[in-house]
Amino acid sequence: MDENNNQQTSSLYQFIDVLPQYTTINTVYQEILRNRALNFDEQCQITDFHNWLKNRENFEKAVLNFILSTDKKKQFPIVSMLRKLINNNIEIYKSNHTFLDEIDTLAVSSKRPNFLNYQIDNQQSQTNAQWVELKEIRNSLESASWNGEESKIERLTKEEERISTLYEIEQEKLSALYKQKAESDTTASKYVNNIFKKICESGIFNLAILDNYFPNETNKSDSKYSNFQMNEGKYFDMEIISKIHKECNGAQFESLTEIELYSILNLLPANTQLIIKNREKTRMCYLVSILYDYLKLENKTEWRTLILKSIGIKEDFYNSKYKEPVSETPSRESKDFAQSISKIFV
Repeated sequence: MDENNNQQTSSLYQFIDVLPQYTTINTVYQEILRNRALNFDEQCQITDFHNWLKNRENFEKAVLNFILSTDKKKQFPIVSMLRKLINNNIEIYKSNHTFLDEIDTLAVSSKRPNFLNYQIDNQQSQTNAQWVELKEIRNSLESASWNGEESKIERLTKEEERISTLYEIEQEKLSALYKQKAESDTTASKYVNNIFKKICESGIFNLAILDNYFPNETNKSDSKYSNFQMNEGKYFDMEIISKIHKECNGAQFESLTEIELYSILNLLPANTQLIIKNREKTRMCYLVSILYDYLKLENKTEWRTLILKSIGIKEDFYNSKYKEPVSETPSRESKDFAQSISKIFV
């Protein structure tokens, strides 16, 4: 387990450091697939990697620092290599997601090799043996006291003190081992989640960031994931999408990933559809109207037409319902929803 990686979760890193990290993780993926099994060390590696890289703001800052500090001619091969590594990682996951997503990572963590278990068992035996000896001495001392054997009482009392001290030492050793095990279990608890899908999602977001800052190179890329690029100034950035996702996912529409919502609202190819939940169509009309007002484009009417079609709302229904959450007599749910959505675009 690399605890340093966990400590770096919220800290900045160098853009160039991402390449060897992705290379290592792709190798780990191949080993997992070759063995058709995941061991605890591999689970720690990929979890530490995800924790290190998952902060999109830090990745974007690393990209900006790279642009400012690196000669433009040297940027292309480095970005091209990173793009290739990320695409490889995504492709490995996409091709094997059924197997990877079904790995019981909790069981992997619970069954991890732990030498402390052997040490505890061994120490427990020594402590128990010392307790048996102490118990025998105390029984003998009690018998001698009943019989008034003064010389024997004196000898057994000293022996009891000696054995009692040894027993306390063994108890302290056992307690220390149990404390170490508790700390080990606490650390291991950070590695119980299956995060293969999350790593894939982070990779797609990072590709989108690369596409945003290196648009010329994007045109040369043959990546099947390059459709996540968002033309500069067009539609909605990831920050807006994330806020809408947090507010509406599972509430106004059936659960989607941020990536899927990003694709749908930006009219990009998506592997799923946005399904409006029962009795939420009016509030979705309001959301579309707010998004429509947010756009500063000449063709934003075209966006509205296409997005309404994609989510199954007819334009005449939209025109009659989109103002209802901010009407004079909205329902309590619609009023609260309108206030929450409006805060996103302040």
